[in-house]
Amino acid sequence: MIDERLARDAIGLLSTAAAMLIEDAHDALVMRPADAASAAALASLLESLGADIGALGAAASVLARGDR
Repeated sequence: MIDERLARDAIGLLSTAAAMLIEDAHDALVMRPADAASAAALASLLESLGADIGALGAAASVLARGDR
């Protein structure tokens, strides 16, 4: 069984990590791609960001469930 307080703290840290990933990608996310190469780079960034945030969400979900 996971200690509830530790799980909440860990979920908070995972959430902060997700926010930092978004913040780091912010400039690229708000710029319109100028050409096909920059559009491909943006698509790759979105795919990577989605995978990273999805992994953080999955970890948070496991912590939130605890041992139920």
